[in-house]
Amino acid sequence: MRTLLLSSVMVSAVLAVPGRARTIDHVALAREGAGGQHDVRIENGGASSGGLGQRALRIEAAVDGGWRGGAIAFRIEVDPVKPTFFTSRFWGGEAVDGNLTLICGGKQVGDRLLSDYDQLDYGAKHPPFPGAFFYRTYRLPDAVTKGRSTIDCAIEASGPIFSYANDFKKFQLAMSTPSRGLYDLFTHDDPWLDITGLPDGTVTTPTKRSGEGKIASGTPGSEVLGKIRARIEGTVNGLLDAQRPLGQHEIAFLAHFRMKTWTKLARDPRVLATIVKGLDDYAAAYAKNPDLVKFDKATWNPDWFGFGPLGEALTTDPAAFEPLLDQSIAWKDGGTTTRRAALTQMLLASREWLRTHRRFYTNQSMIVDCWGIYYANRGLAIVAPDKAMPEDKARRYLYEAVGIEEWRGDDLPDGGHSYDAGGPDGTKAQPYKVAKGYHLVTRKGLTRELGYVGNYGEVGNWVAAIYNATRPAPGQPGDPKIRAQLAKIAAARGYFRYPTADDDGFAAMRNMADIGWRDLKAPGEIAYVQVAHAGASSPLQAAVLTADPRLVGYAQQMVQDNQLWPELEKAVAAPGFRQAYGLLDIIDDVQAMTAMPARPERLPMTAGQPDFAFADAEDGVVAIKRGDERFYASLWWRGNRGVSKLGRVWLSGPRGNRIATVPVATGFVPSGLFWTRPDKLVLLKDASFNKDYGLSLAEAGERLPLAQPPEGIALTPGEDSIYAGRGENHILSYAGYTIAVNMSDTKPFLFTVPRHQGQELVSGQTMEAGTQVEMAPRTTVVFFDPQIAAPTP
Repeated sequence: MRTLLLSSVMVSAVLAVPGRARTIDHVALAREGAGGQHDVRIENGGASSGGLGQRALRIEAAVDGGWRGGAIAFRIEVDPVKPTFFTSRFWGGEAVDGNLTLICGGKQVGDRLLSDYDQLDYGAKHPPFPGAFFYRTYRLPDAVTKGRSTIDCAIEASGPIFSYANDFKKFQLAMSTPSRGLYDLFTHDDPWLDITGLPDGTVTTPTKRSGEGKIASGTPGSEVLGKIRARIEGTVNGLLDAQRPLGQHEIAFLAHFRMKTWTKLARDPRVLATIVKGLDDYAAAYAKNPDLVKFDKATWNPDWFGFGPLGEALTTDPAAFEPLLDQSIAWKDGGTTTRRAALTQMLLASREWLRTHRRFYTNQSMIVDCWGIYYANRGLAIVAPDKAMPEDKARRYLYEAVGIEEWRGDDLPDGGHSYDAGGPDGTKAQPYKVAKGYHLVTRKGLTRELGYVGNYGEVGNWVAAIYNATRPAPGQPGDPKIRAQLAKIAAARGYFRYPTADDDGFAAMRNMADIGWRDLKAPGEIAYVQVAHAGASSPLQAAVLTADPRLVGYAQQMVQDNQLWPELEKAVAAPGFRQAYGLLDIIDDVQAMTAMPARPERLPMTAGQPDFAFADAEDGVVAIKRGDERFYASLWWRGNRGVSKLGRVWLSGPRGNRIATVPVATGFVPSGLFWTRPDKLVLLKDASFNKDYGLSLAEAGERLPLAQPPEGIALTPGEDSIYAGRGENHILSYAGYTIAVNMSDTKPFLFTVPRHQGQELVSGQTMEAGTQVEMAPRTTVVFFDPQIAAPTP
């Protein structure tokens, strides 16, 4: 019989009465300068003025324009037996385009892309903590510290990376600006570093942007809407005059534009004629190359969309297309066919190929299932009803994509389901096998790209598109189940907006990205209901479509903060067709929002809102507001290859600003399998990158156990799986918080209540320290003990 493992060392660390952390060493880089007791050596860099008038060391870009800048070397003390944590102190008012890598004993510490051991610091598009310093904390690998009391390290600066590239020269970009300023480095024996004697400042309490903050006609709103209209009409005119075949998204864009009532251009007969010519051009191209359904260069992510955008175009106004469908068009080998027959072949090919080549990540599944399958089928219902699936069967894919029904994976020839994705040919892009009953969205409304994600978790625009796809005709109501799910998903994201300043220093709410599995750059974008200017959609969209009181209140908060018009200004100024497409519904949404009554609801993390603790045990994530402190934690952190017993936390408030990767006690049933970390500096890329970077990986050789997966699931060490590192229960202790998550779907978990102040934060119940509580499956408890030492000014 397999036993349930819970590391006794970790449990004692979590449940013991916390004391003061011991600082092992402190390197004041700029103040100490070159030499000194830590043997600081500076290559291509120097001290300059920094935050709060303090001196900072900055590494300069290489004079030859290469990817590598200079470095700062130093010697620092560590604990030869116990785990050692490494913390760097940065100024939160900087936005820097470039990375910092820690090198110890000549080996790279942490992955340069996405892993449980992170790189020291990634560049940021926005200041993370305006007006204050912040601290990044990592646990040093045992291979770096074991048996040593001092280690020689360096911090190397490099340019940003392009994470989607597989070629090193395209992946690692040139360093063109100085690095983020380096101030202080610490080693310590507890993840919560007790800071003394350093002025950290206070995160700026930003003022609201001046203006009336109204969503009505008049300045500045009418000016911005005028710019949006001009941008859209300019894009349309450019497509009407194009001397080339249009792409699928361009055709769908024109089809939706025809339905707009705020522009005379929509009624120009050239718009419909251009759409039809675009359909014919695609038919001619498909006749020459049937693989176009999979790999259309004019379509972004073509293997996700198939010919769905063509079906989407037909659904906007079937009556307008019907008289044209039986006209003759050019076809294979110089022959002809009808437009109806060509579109039937194309849409059928799209639906049939993509229902056997689905995607596992939630946002990707939404695209495949909405366009490649559902819109293709809706197009078939127009051109060849006898070949279309019944609506209820087609809508099943949408229910799976948005998490209403279990995700069944690829369809099989016998009518069954594979419960994995990518196709039957053995070349799956995402080899994720899941058990029956798995949903792509948690019961609380968060997406599951394996755990919590920030930017890729912003799927409100995709769910809104899915809801719109189910409208029988433009303006008519869509599927009520999907509408309700959209409201749930958007409301759940509301807990992951926190107050900060925008790039101009004015009050705003941002999307939490620092604890996200698939997030490289942080902080996230400004977001209230939806992100406004990422080429996606209207920032009011989910509120308008659902009329959910919470979402309407959040949208009105954006207006009152005077962030709507500036964000739309950014959106209209951003280049590219995809960006223009994202503007298409904004004018309608603004008009709809104007007619909605005022709502009192505000985003939960907003100053003055009640304290709360939101927990989603399926994603292993919590969001806590306690007074002026905001705290986020992912207790299951990038454990997609093995049980790493690590979590990620973010804290901001009177006790300072922290981002830390911390130990987590993880209870799991062992599978008997292990994954050994390979010597790869970028795990998700080719091993040749080691030679390009000239380094080896410090944590290479570490063996991680694999948890026992559900029945019917086979794990392969080294292969991504949602089950490989997922524990049945996880316990994290940091900054006075003790969090226990029972992530099991079936088993209770017996947990001993730690010392704490007040009530349990999720339920509000009183629980006496030392008593045992039986946690039901998929539940979380959070306790707070104020006796954790706060940083001393």
